Amino acid sequence: MTKKKWLHVQQKIEIMQLPDGERFKSLIQELDGETVSVTVPYRQGKYLLLHSGEMVRVEFAVSDAIYGFQAKVVGRRKSNHVPLVLLSRPTIFTRKQRRSFVRFPITLPVRFYLSHHESSSLIPESGEEKTGKAIDISGGGLQIYTNTAVQVGEQVLLRLKLNDGHPQELLLSGTVNWVTEDEWQRSIRFGVCFHGISEAAQERIISYIFSMMRERTLT
Repeated sequence: MTKKKWLHVQQKIEIMQLPDGERFKSLIQELDGETVSVTVPYRQGKYLLLHSGEMVRVEFAVSDAIYGFQAKVVGRRKSNHVPLVLLSRPTIFTRKQRRSFVRFPITLPVRFYLSHHESSSLIPESGEEKTGKAIDISGGGLQIYTNTAVQVGEQVLLRLKLNDGHPQELLLSGTVNWVTEDEWQRSIRFGVCFHGISEAAQERIISYIFSMMRERTLT
C-alpha cells in the first residue's frame, strides 16, 4: 500500500495536541490535495477544541504497524451540517513503534509449565500443567493472570490458542521477567519474554494483533 492510500474517507484516527496531549478519537470525512477534513476530536464526553495554527499529531493503524504524522490546524468548516476541522495534508509519516512489540489486550485461556532450567523442547516430558489467562500479547511476549506462584527467571513453556481461525495452538517458550502479586485477590500477574520463537509463530501473533486492531476500529 502506498503512502497516498494510507489515508481514506471514514478512516478512524486518533488526534493529540503537541507535545503530549491526551488521545481523542476522530474520523476522516474528506481529503483533497492540500487538507484532511476530520470530525471534531472526541474523548469521554468532551470535545478537543483546536485553533488555527495549532500543531497536532495524528496516529492510525495500517497493515502491520502504527503510523503517524504531524499536521497544522488550518481552519474549520461544515459539511452537511457536520462541523469539521481542517488539517494540513501530511508529507512525512513516521512509524511509532516496531510492529513486533505492539502490545494488544486480550482475554484467552493459556496452559503453561514452569521450569528452573531452559529447555529446547516446547513439549515438557514431565511437570505439572498450570492454567491462567493471557491478558495481553505482542510479538515479543505476553502477560498472564493466574493463581499459580511464579518466580522471576523461571522458564515457561506455553500452549495458547488464538481465536484467529487457525486450528493449531501456539507452542511457545519464554522467561518470566516480572511478577506482581495481589494478596487481596490472591492472584498473580507475570510477564513472559519469548525466546526461540519461530518466525511463523511471531508472524501469526502479529497478524492476529493487527487484525483485531482493525476490527475494533470498525466497531
